Amino acid sequence: MQTGGKTIATFLTAYILSAFGFEFVFFLMTIYVYELTHSALNVGVFAALTFVPRLFAPLYGVIIDRHSRTKVFTFTAAAAAVCVSMMSFNPGLAGIYALWLLISVLLTVITTVRTALMTETIAKDGFLLGNSAVLTSLNCAKMLAPFLAGIAAAAFSTSALFLATGLVYLAVAALSRLIRLPRPAASAGTRKLLPDVAAGLRYILASSQLRFLIAVAFLWALSLRLQVPLFVVYVKTSLGGGDPEYGLFMTVAGLGSILGSLAGPWLMKRGKPRSLAFAGLTVHYASFALLGYIDSFPLAAATVFCSYVFFYAALVGIHSLRDLATAADLRGRVYGSVTAVLTPAAIVSMLVGGYLAGNIGVDKVLAGAGLIALGTLYLLYYFASRRWAGEAEGLLTPAGK
Repeated sequence: MQTGGKTIATFLTAYILSAFGFEFVFFLMTIYVYELTHSALNVGVFAALTFVPRLFAPLYGVIIDRHSRTKVFTFTAAAAAVCVSMMSFNPGLAGIYALWLLISVLLTVITTVRTALMTETIAKDGFLLGNSAVLTSLNCAKMLAPFLAGIAAAAFSTSALFLATGLVYLAVAALSRLIRLPRPAASAGTRKLLPDVAAGLRYILASSQLRFLIAVAFLWALSLRLQVPLFVVYVKTSLGGGDPEYGLFMTVAGLGSILGSLAGPWLMKRGKPRSLAFAGLTVHYASFALLGYIDSFPLAAATVFCSYVFFYAALVGIHSLRDLATAADLRGRVYGSVTAVLTPAAIVSMLVGGYLAGNIGVDKVLAGAGLIALGTLYLLYYFASRRWAGEAEGLLTPAGK
């Protein structure tokens, strides 16, 4: 499916703004809830509410597959603009939780439909560059949005910032209306909710390629999703740093993520994408485990930089393999199902990781998690490679061929 450069530019602009809007409002909400309640527990409840809607992502995928994806993108972005703006009216703690739960549903739909739209606006042979562009956008947003939100929070009222974020999502809705696709992906749905959800799950189970990729992602989420919440503990205890060092550490990790996202397409074209992605994950997992044995801040910062370069380079290839292995009319349901599968693993990882870090030390947790992730990756790859014996390995065979 070919689209013009203007459509691609419009989509990427909407993607960047929506990614920035999420990171900005999430950081803003963290400050808002804590200042309102002065309770870490309430901040934890708010963070947990962000994950709950992801458990139901397959249902959102059905909607995305049944309807025009540009219209779904427009509607959810406009609804997010309204809901985020309503936060400026200080609805009280119960109202904040209820409103944020609704916002989280909308943002999960936006995340899923953006991924599906990327595969429609960019031709199959451009999936590497497309995934590189969107991952770079996400990582830039993760770096810049909290920084800008912190500065803005010192200069403007919280209410004004909620309204400004609402305008960002309104701009996303306007841009999404300008995306012109040659034809929408035809849905093969039954028009019944549960059978359509089941169709996405059956498709995943029937594809050895998708099963392998999702197994890798699940074990990554279970082993290593704890990393960002524990990094602050690691920097302040194991490395003896403070807030400035933690900020620098996360900035270095962010720069590595951006560089890896940009380098991913080039690296994946140097050989067999599946094998190169495996090599990148190996470096990421091994270097993550190495952090548990490092007590020097400069060395730890250099290690995490390299770790994230290789991780995001591998992720560009993995996402491209996923996109090529998924039929166009099922992408909403498949991507939604993947989100739902990974969410419990992420929650368990963060809860168990935090508990263990407080009892046996963050160093042991980082080292153990990295080694477990590395071991499970090798086991998965060993058993999968036996099925791939004799198979020609390009960027996998597009679905339907």
